[in-house]
Amino acid sequence: MMLTPARRESANDGPTSWQQLPHGVWMQQQLSHVFAPYSAKIFGYYLARVGHLAKELELPELRVRHQFSAAQHGESNILAELEYWPFAENALDAVVMIGQLEFERDPHQVLREMSRSLIADGYLLIAGFNPFSPSVLTGCWPGNTKQPPWSGRYFSKARITDWLSLLNFEIIDAGYVAPTLLIARTARADFGLAGITRFIPQLNSMYYIVARKREFPLTVMRVKKRMKPQMNGLPIANRVK
Repeated sequence: MMLTPARRESANDGPTSWQQLPHGVWMQQQLSHVFAPYSAKIFGYYLARVGHLAKELELPELRVRHQFSAAQHGESNILAELEYWPFAENALDAVVMIGQLEFERDPHQVLREMSRSLIADGYLLIAGFNPFSPSVLTGCWPGNTKQPPWSGRYFSKARITDWLSLLNFEIIDAGYVAPTLLIARTARADFGLAGITRFIPQLNSMYYIVARKREFPLTVMRVKKRMKPQMNGLPIANRVK
């Protein structure tokens, strides 16, 4: 099966808030719940929330002194293109990115920039929209095709995991969350998927990944070989027969 190239000509506008998505506040709560055990382990000085959804995500257990939001437009602490991340190497302790790669022009480059700015053993928390969820079909309805999240280009959890592995990230945890069809008219957010996703979690509307940046020694350590005794240099009486 051939995968479509991740890079495209231009970026699309992603969601500006959770309220813009059908049952968005409920989805936000679902993500906060799965990230809570790991956010309690993150500490340091600087954490970047990439994108508007990450900005609004509640992570009360974080022990980071300074948190700031970054996006290409809208109300954020820092306005910047993610492909040209304005942070020095090894400057951030953690990065949280929610529903953002789907709308970027070059998601490979965005992840490289996130990796460059993270310290060794820094955390990267990513969540995105699942291309294998039935909620994708809701985007085929007239009027939805150009609306987020369906206006983005979905990537599978496995594909994002492969990209992170190439950047020397260790995957701490990964899974699926938020069983919803993204239909605003349904009374319950998980209508039609609550029972099914217990047995087939791949049908959830979003995936999540918790990763840590690992650094390996660049100097090759060569093992010294044990030298064999030169038989010709020993006296005849000391030679082993």
